[in-house]
Amino acid sequence: MKFSVKLDRDILILKLDEERSFLEQKEEVEKYLLGMKSFLTNGNVRFGYEGCDLSFDEELELCTIADKAFGYEVNFVHKKMPPREMTRHMGGNGEKLVRKVYGTVKPGEVIVSDGDILVLGDVNPTGELKAAGDIFVIGNLRGVAHAGCSGDEGAVIYAMHMNPVMVKIAEKIGFVPSNTGDNLNGLAQITDGEIKVKLV
Repeated sequence: MKFSVKLDRDILILKLDEERSFLEQKEEVEKYLLGMKSFLTNGNVRFGYEGCDLSFDEELELCTIADKAFGYEVNFVHKKMPPREMTRHMGGNGEKLVRKVYGTVKPGEVIVSDGDILVLGDVNPTGELKAAGDIFVIGNLRGVAHAGCSGDEGAVIYAMHMNPVMVKIAEKIGFVPSNTGDNLNGLAQITDGEIKVKLV
């Protein structure tokens, strides 16, 4: 099947082959999207898909491919939520203590949660996230992230692109080296009494 894209309102939609799994067509999708690099010169786009049912992890893979093709200003339109095991802060009655943010955290905006925070988009340099639990950014973390703000030193901060002004867990403060670029997955957590950031 030939892949195609269409513009639906303000979302660039990729048509996937519904007869094949994402794994079977992943390499072709990557080649196709990379071939479209010149189509979007400023790399600022909302991007989604149709025609194939993807898992959350597969959506993250597609988002990564789109990042490579269009730059790091891609706002990926997710259809699936993270699996329950991604969040530790679930109420006993089944209530999900996770605040979901769709799209970009704007300059100066502060997002606060009594549980986890899940951002499906980017966090601007002057944006701030404050969570009693964990923080997940499925996009570019450029602002300030404070996990475990009620004192939980077991909280973690994950970002698909880890490039924050500052990360904080409980009362500990950490920084990410400025020479790492902004295209690396990162996980920040307290190890041996201080915040360690693992970049992959």
